[in-house]
Amino acid sequence: MYTALSIFFFTVHIFFAFFVLYLCISFFTGAPFVPSNKNSVAAMIEIAKLKPGMKIYDLGSGDGRILMEATNKGAHAVGIEMNPYLVLWSRIRKLQVRWQSFWRTNISDADVIFVYLLPNHMRKLEKKLKRELRPGALVVSNSFIFPNLQSVRQDKKNHVYVFRVV
Repeated sequence: MYTALSIFFFTVHIFFAFFVLYLCISFFTGAPFVPSNKNSVAAMIEIAKLKPGMKIYDLGSGDGRILMEATNKGAHAVGIEMNPYLVLWSRIRKLQVRWQSFWRTNISDADVIFVYLLPNHMRKLEKKLKRELRPGALVVSNSFIFPNLQSVRQDKKNHVYVFRVV
């Protein structure tokens, strides 16, 4: 007969196994969860020049740090996240997050896109952005640049770059 303690440990192991699975998947689909530090988040929000009512997407929104700050500026912020644990955490914090791959998400109504991906995904994302975003939309990237988009603003100290889709 199973005891409550053995059921608890089995549940913890299953939880941990799925957590590790989503961490592994993220390396291939975008980036692992590496939270932006407070200075980078502040720089990303400031350099985006958000205004109330703007529609923003955070692709790979993680724990929702960008979403929280964008919402505080009056923007309509939507996170796109594959890790169900991070989606749950963000929803507990009353943030709007979709549990899905941003590669399959329609972002055509965005005014601003926030990203913090691995460099090897930037070229593919650039193609998606050019295909889906309207001219003039901004893309704010933490640490990494796009190969064929010209930066319109940057914060070198915090490694934050703004690109305009044309």
